[in-house]
Amino acid sequence: MDREFELLSAEQSSEHRIAVIDEAMLDVARRAMSENSWRALRADLKVFAEWTAAQNLASLPAQPATVAAFLRAQAELGRKAATLSRYASSIARAHSMASVPDPTKAELVRLELKAQRRALGVRQRQAKGLRFRGEVADPLVAVGPVGVCVEAMLAAAPQTVQGLRDRALLSLAFDTGLRRSEIVAVRWAHIERGTAGAGRLFVPRSKSDQEGAGAYAYLSARTMADLREWQGVSGEEGPVFRRLHRTRDKAGADVWTVGTGLTAQSVTLIYRALLDKALAADLLGNIAEADFEHWRQSLTAHSTRVGLTQDLFAAGQDLAGIMQALRWKSPQQPARYSQALSVEANAAAKVVAKL
Repeated sequence: MDREFELLSAEQSSEHRIAVIDEAMLDVARRAMSENSWRALRADLKVFAEWTAAQNLASLPAQPATVAAFLRAQAELGRKAATLSRYASSIARAHSMASVPDPTKAELVRLELKAQRRALGVRQRQAKGLRFRGEVADPLVAVGPVGVCVEAMLAAAPQTVQGLRDRALLSLAFDTGLRRSEIVAVRWAHIERGTAGAGRLFVPRSKSDQEGAGAYAYLSARTMADLREWQGVSGEEGPVFRRLHRTRDKAGADVWTVGTGLTAQSVTLIYRALLDKALAADLLGNIAEADFEHWRQSLTAHSTRVGLTQDLFAAGQDLAGIMQALRWKSPQQPARYSQALSVEANAAAKVVAKL
């Protein structure tokens, strides 16, 4: 049994009745859930089990008062409202898996979550949108890079083995709006040629497609050209984006070795390295040091997905088309990404700007 579930089922006091999730249930749950969902469930239940053990309270089955107290304690530690909701969901799932009553359905827990949402606020921190030409009114008519943007970062990538990989990765990530786990899962067999130098990418599985129905994403001629250059040094089989190992020969020249596939955590590091190169090459314009540092800290692997969504809205594409292009099932998230842009086109902006 996984350690987290052993903790959850461990006896904390002789008077507590203990429920156990059997191995068969754990096995089927592991196979039914995505890797990220399974990892999150285990992490959440570990936090809950350790807290209840410290309080000498039963965790499985747990009483509604125990869950409510746990949520309050986590809020006091600085957890966000979304994290508290996820904890409650994980606790509910554990009780369902053990076939015991779910304490999170009690009115006490429901009201505690509502109270915490009011106290903490429900808006989550959003990755900063990395747009193609920067903060421009219309990306289709803007000229040249404006501040921090994909175009400047692509231009800063050197003609080295690492530069070829990083440019191809960033270009593909922006075109497709893939999440980081999806970026590192891309294989050469998934890339198909299209017309006029462009192409398409088959996405066999995504966060919103856990059963693997698959979908296609557009690849620009720019990205296809970058992929061909990278393919020339990386090979034509297996994962597209790979780790690189650098050594030096006797003359001091770099010698690159292409290794295994990248981890999802590497994507953000690659973005930030390209941003640093763009600054060093003076491609970001007259950007203040504080602004650059804020950008660098806010930049994540999700920034290209946010930035592409914002560029599509800025170019006049409708929500339905954007949802289809980025493979969204719900309009809530893309609409949220467009909120900052819509301010500049709302009724107040149209009048106040002319006063």
